[in-house]
Amino acid sequence: MSTVEVQATQFARNFPQMREDVREHGVIAVCSHKRMVGAFISPAVMEELELLRRRKRELLRIEDADEAFFEALDDAVAAYEDPV
Repeated sequence: MSTVEVQATQFARNFPQMREDVREHGVIAVCSHKRMVGAFISPAVMEELELLRRRKRELLRIEDADEAFFEALDDAVAAYEDPV
């Protein structure tokens, strides 16, 4: 998955297409005047974020984290470090 940037007016005018595109790309960054004002994320990305949020709340100490947590964290970071 990758991040795609679109202008806010394009996002608003083409929302039906954005709904389709977000499933392919994962994240659509919505920009206005050359700065990001929001993001539209796919259900899969939302699920990942919710999992990480739950895990974050569950962890009391970093020593308590299992390998699955670190794999999910690495996957999430890699998905957002490689914008298009």
